[in-house]
Amino acid sequence: MTPVVSVQGITRTGAAGRVLLDDITMDVMAGEGIALVGPSGSGKSTLLRAIARLDPIRNGYVKINGDTITSAAIPNFRRRVVYLAQRPAMIVGTVEQNLQLPFSFASSQSNYDRARAIDLLGELDRLEGILDQDASTLSGGEQQLVSLVRAILVDPEVMLLDEPTASLDAASLDRFESLASGWKNGDPRRAWVWTSHDADQIDRMTTRTIRLAGGRITHE
Repeated sequence: MTPVVSVQGITRTGAAGRVLLDDITMDVMAGEGIALVGPSGSGKSTLLRAIARLDPIRNGYVKINGDTITSAAIPNFRRRVVYLAQRPAMIVGTVEQNLQLPFSFASSQSNYDRARAIDLLGELDRLEGILDQDASTLSGGEQQLVSLVRAILVDPEVMLLDEPTASLDAASLDRFESLASGWKNGDPRRAWVWTSHDADQIDRMTTRTIRLAGGRITHE
């Protein structure tokens, strides 16, 4: 079976040639929930950003459904493989403008669905009025909820979740996990890679673990 995402021999270096990722090879299969774990500084966020092709890599390549991602294909790839950061990037404007943003890119193959956005926000116990709220007034937890809705609206094949609930209270965390699970279980081809310092969350949301240390996979 062809992996949804395949990472082959990725190497990334930082300042003064410091090795951040060292020959990383891993596959993400359809339906998988992978935990990416390791101590702080082990390279988890760096690896997720490299897989999403948000940062440059020195060596190696990423494939989706068997096709190697070329530079020209990166914009479309980022719609299919979405990275959710611990501190989501928000543009100046309303929450709705932030939800609309991915659909303004030339690589977008669909249109913004306001009704669906309202439904998804409702599942997170957020009223329609939040769409008109200035994104700069959102708390860190609210930004994480909006980021999940934005990702689901894009309809990706894979989510890369980097401490996506670190700022949420218990009730919001439950709603986030429920909505995320509904997305993943809605199509057997969907998968995710999830980082979290919450061991209970890792047990709930993932079924396979990849361990990193010093930018290398130490156990799978």
